[in-house]
Amino acid sequence: MDRSQVEKDLQNLLDIKTYPCIAAVQAWKRKELLFDLYSGFGTGVSARALASQLVDFKKQQTPRNFFLTYMAVFPEDVSQDEEEFEAGLWRELSAMWEHRDIAGEWDPRFSANPDDKNFCFSLDGSAFFVVGLHPRSSRQARRLPYNALVFNLYDQFIELRRKGLFDSMAKTIRERDIQLQGSVNPMVETYTNTWESIQYSGRNNSPDWRCPFHKEKRDEKVPPDFQI
Repeated sequence: MDRSQVEKDLQNLLDIKTYPCIAAVQAWKRKELLFDLYSGFGTGVSARALASQLVDFKKQQTPRNFFLTYMAVFPEDVSQDEEEFEAGLWRELSAMWEHRDIAGEWDPRFSANPDDKNFCFSLDGSAFFVVGLHPRSSRQARRLPYNALVFNLYDQFIELRRKGLFDSMAKTIRERDIQLQGSVNPMVETYTNTWESIQYSGRNNSPDWRCPFHKEKRDEKVPPDFQI
């Protein structure tokens, strides 16, 4: 699949009359929604390239391109259900931290412990809010024909609050979400900015959900004493 097809798919999604995320719509109109194509969703084969692009993306953020957004598109990867997508999302985010020379430091404003509700995915000292899109999402606003991860610097939300724009934007997003699907995303409605990571995948997770992020590479080898 080439970039032109991805552009058409994004246009079709964002052209929905009541598409909830007005920030994404503005980013698209202003040509501030950047994307690259990757492969092997959830395997880590693209993790180094993605981490490097996110660090470069962060450097491009200025007051003039306030809605700047980065999307990692995996056009050949299609998750079969929400659980599969969520597992792949967290494997992909975890794999970036296997490249410590790029990953750098954690954002000091957030916890690096995934069991802490103040956890927020970070790279190069900055936190990112992540939104997952895939064809089997229960939320219509998160459906693309293939898997994708959308990244926004958390500083964008802080700036919106500083300017007094965050609450009005959140209200508009919820109203449009109701118009589109008949309900507000339950994860956003329940947790808003009190628990970021539970919202990344778009899946309606239970309160006992545990974030599967890890910063250390897991050993997938079978123990030597294991017998069938």
